[in-house]
Amino acid sequence: MPDTGERHVQGNMAKKPISKLSLSQLRALEAVARTGSFSAAAKELGVSQPSISNHVQALESRFKTRLIAKAGYTTSPTLALAALLPRVRAILALCTDLEADLDEQKKLAAGELRIGYSTFQLAIPLISDFMTKYPDISIEARALATQDLLRLLDDGKVDVCFITGKEIPSGLEGFRLVTTRIVLAVPPGHPLIEKGTVSWSDIKGLPLIQREGSSGTRKIFEAAATLAGIRPKTLLALGSWGSIASLIHSGVGIGVCMEAEVTEQDGFVPVHIDDPSLVAPHFVVWHKDMAKVAVIQAFLDTVRSQI
Repeated sequence: MPDTGERHVQGNMAKKPISKLSLSQLRALEAVARTGSFSAAAKELGVSQPSISNHVQALESRFKTRLIAKAGYTTSPTLALAALLPRVRAILALCTDLEADLDEQKKLAAGELRIGYSTFQLAIPLISDFMTKYPDISIEARALATQDLLRLLDDGKVDVCFITGKEIPSGLEGFRLVTTRIVLAVPPGHPLIEKGTVSWSDIKGLPLIQREGSSGTRKIFEAAATLAGIRPKTLLALGSWGSIASLIHSGVGIGVCMEAEVTEQDGFVPVHIDDPSLVAPHFVVWHKDMAKVAVIQAFLDTVRSQI
């Protein structure tokens, strides 16, 4: 009779080892999730589309989990992958840091940082200060409304954001940069200036120029107006402060903004509204798994040193 113990050892020796999770697989998976297609991911990473497909299929097969959902020619991360993407992106970013150190590059002598901001008056001076300290870091800065920025952050298209809201969104880390009042911005000599403070009944019929609906400032303003039983008359909704400022100067309407946005350069006078709830906290936020990346740590340290 054959030796069963010997057969058991031979069986174990013949067993195929389980492949390890690789950075190439993670890069392929993240790129497909972010770009929305296998072909776009392949182009970005400089590899063939079958290579990207093989990496994703290998992961799904190994873990018996659907990670990418397909709809025609487009793709999107499944719920299972969406929950993991912040950690995947943190791993890839940390790997980039490690590769830079292994290449004997001076720490923070190279790298890139993608920043989103909703209020340039608050963000740009801090970004400028960081650029002065780290001139070799490549900066990409995008100006959008708060809700649009948060979508970019979730999609991995920005690393850190300056946003306006009542609190730090769930699932993110951050700190408060400033708390400022929401005011009306009017040109010098406007009749509202003599009032000093206006009530909601004063605002009821005013032609207002506001940010777009995804703006944090607008959401706070309109929530307070609803509680006061007022439906503001929004004449225009615009995405940039420059456009709002031009229309205020031309006499088209009155701006709704954070007091921190009103600067001497614009020449406006802030008019306070008699409502204590009209305050707008402004935060710096990021996914917690990204906080260990050297360039993001350096940026956050720079911001903290200025507040």
